[in-house]
Amino acid sequence: MGDGPSEMIMLMTGLIVAGLVSAVLLSTWDTISDGLENQGELEVQDAKTRASLISDPSSISWDNTLDRAFIYIQNSGTISLNIDDTYVFLDGNAMTVTAIDAESVTWSKGVAIKFQIDATTDLTFTDGTECFLTVGVSSLSTSPTGTHSLTEVVRLDI
Repeated sequence: MGDGPSEMIMLMTGLIVAGLVSAVLLSTWDTISDGLENQGELEVQDAKTRASLISDPSSISWDNTLDRAFIYIQNSGTISLNIDDTYVFLDGNAMTVTAIDAESVTWSKGVAIKFQIDATTDLTFTDGTECFLTVGVSSLSTSPTGTHSLTEVVRLDI
């Protein structure tokens, strides 16, 4: 009979520990579940966010004096894009990007925007130079924001 109270204490201790462990596991599972849900929403937004270069990649006119070119990018996704968040790299060099005549334009599906891209440093190319043009866009929607980037090999026409 002397073992009765100590067994009862051990049982109560075991139940308290089990309750604490289950609370921690439920909290962790809830956090993981929220993370997976947010990741799923991000993947959906990324899948809807697309853009395409519609300028002729075999003949991008480059001005060596002004370090400038003009390109056309079309929203080929299913949601509107943010014009101001567009970025461009030409031959690995970050470019300043300016949308032309797009002040009141919503960059929705199928709409093409003309962009002026200016080098931030002096770039001199020869006629027919082939280089990589990378364009990145993001969706207008937030929480989460979809993103997309494309890279094309382009030939510069000087």
